[in-house]
Amino acid sequence: MPKLTLKEPGTSASIWLKEIILENFMSYEYARIPLKPGLNLISGPNGAGKSSILVAISVALGQIYTERSKRLRDLIRRGNEIARITLVFDNEEKNGRRPIRFSDADTFMLSRYLRNDGHYWWEADYRQISYEEVSRLFKGFGLDPNNILIIMHQNTMEQFSLMSPQEKLKLLEEAVGFSSYREKVIEARHRLESLISEDESISELLGRAKESLGYWKEMHEKYLLREELEERRSWLKREAIWARVIKQESALKKLEEQLTVKEHALESNGAERGATKEEIRAWREKLDSWKITSKESFYELLHLEKEERGFEALIEHLRENEQIFCEFGKHEEVERIRERQQEADKRRKELNEEIRGVQSKLGGFERTLESNMEAYITYRVKEEVLKFKKDMLEADIKAIKREMETMSQKLLELQPLKEKAGERIETERKQSEIENELSIIGAKIEALGKIPEETEEIYSNYSKLFEELKERSKIVAANKREGLKELDARRKTWRKAITDLLDSINRSFQQILSGIGAIGLARLVNAADGDIEHEGLELYVGFRGSPPVLFDYYTQSGGEKTASIMAFLLSIQQMLKSPFRAVDEFDLHMDPRNREEIYKMMLSSMQESECLLITPSQITVIDPGVHIIVVQKAYGKSSVSEVK
Repeated sequence: MPKLTLKEPGTSASIWLKEIILENFMSYEYARIPLKPGLNLISGPNGAGKSSILVAISVALGQIYTERSKRLRDLIRRGNEIARITLVFDNEEKNGRRPIRFSDADTFMLSRYLRNDGHYWWEADYRQISYEEVSRLFKGFGLDPNNILIIMHQNTMEQFSLMSPQEKLKLLEEAVGFSSYREKVIEARHRLESLISEDESISELLGRAKESLGYWKEMHEKYLLREELEERRSWLKREAIWARVIKQESALKKLEEQLTVKEHALESNGAERGATKEEIRAWREKLDSWKITSKESFYELLHLEKEERGFEALIEHLRENEQIFCEFGKHEEVERIRERQQEADKRRKELNEEIRGVQSKLGGFERTLESNMEAYITYRVKEEVLKFKKDMLEADIKAIKREMETMSQKLLELQPLKEKAGERIETERKQSEIENELSIIGAKIEALGKIPEETEEIYSNYSKLFEELKERSKIVAANKREGLKELDARRKTWRKAITDLLDSINRSFQQILSGIGAIGLARLVNAADGDIEHEGLELYVGFRGSPPVLFDYYTQSGGEKTASIMAFLLSIQQMLKSPFRAVDEFDLHMDPRNREEIYKMMLSSMQESECLLITPSQITVIDPGVHIIVVQKAYGKSSVSEVK
């Protein structure tokens, strides 16, 4: 019989189950069932407890269901609180390494505890471990208690016949260690589906992002325009502030210039008033001097006129006296009076001359007085005018200073605005011009409508996202192409491996079937659609010269179904990854001839592995290499014994 050696990468060690120890498990109170490499045959009457041994092995290995869907606590022997199943494995070094590397003992013990309260656990070399650790440990050896091609419980042959082609193919792949091929195809397909989904998502996102980007681009343009307008408005507001400041500073400067002019004029006025006062004082002194001199001359004139009148009166008196003395003939007296009269007349004439001189002098004084008075009055008038101008200038200066104080206060009040306005802006524009432009800018900003403050960030994010999506789309498209290539390559690899496997299986399958007078083959179905999940395994068998027909639950008889399944199991024995196999009631419904033939084939094909066969029938052909265990039950208690 040809062999096909299949080993998972990195797994070369095998493991041998040496012994099974049952404590309070089902019908066993306590039993030790020794096993040997090669074929182990468990025989005994129905109900003796043969199948319980295989159930115990499966439960200890972590099978997820039990025979007839029993609850685990239902497997505890009645009247007990706890049951234990212990599997003892050979762990001696082979080629310098132990099969179970984390154990240093020559034997490795795995125990499964079952409690009535529903608490179940494992211990490995007396250390508690989890289900995941148990599953991982035996998966490395290819020992899967849930795969019926490795451990086939009582009545699971019917289950196999009811399975879909897809389920049968998956069981075969897992049993021979081909799961990695399928996993790689499924992984590649999932990756491709993920890439296709991602590509569709990215395409959808690209469309939405493009639409959103268009909207936010328009908003961003408005945002930039608004920023520009806001910047202009901010500048105008600053310019308006500085225009006010400059206007106030200009007005203050003009006032300062006016003040300087007024103060200079006041200073000149003061100097001119001083000079005018000096002139007035000088002219007053002249007038005072004239007054004194004039008064002296006037008094002199009065004195002279008085004296003249006195002489005139004297002369008149002398004339009267002369006339009188003439009348009286007093010539001497007359002569004397005439002398005196001549003297008086002379004096009178002198006085007259002096009076004319004083009068002339007084006339000169009068003429001088007129011109002096005019000069004096002119200077007095000038003084009053200068004084009036001084008052006017002082009033102007006072008013200018008040206005300057007002301007300075306004400038002081503008100081916070100046600080807010920042760097000085020199402008010659009027406030009204700036305000008008501000109104226009405000209207333009208002016309732009409401623009979110996060527009620039959102637009930047959308732009970045759009570019990232475009780049990602290119990458995904390239990955999708690579994914298609990879999936196609892995499908081809898987199909070639499965085809080669079935070719090898069919050679053995047909040879085994021919031994029981039947024909058949195993073939892939639904291979044309290219979907690995749809592809399955179908068996075709024909008995007693009939052409091969589809193997299923309804077509073949019970014995034919059992013989077909056993022939298939035997055809894959050399390819199974697991070092341990088991079949319960392998000869169910078989006629004696077929049972003997199948048994012979099992003897020849299962010597290199550890195999457990359970049968209630009597086997007539016994090979010395077969380890036989007999199970009996008495008084509700099962016991085992070896046939030496």
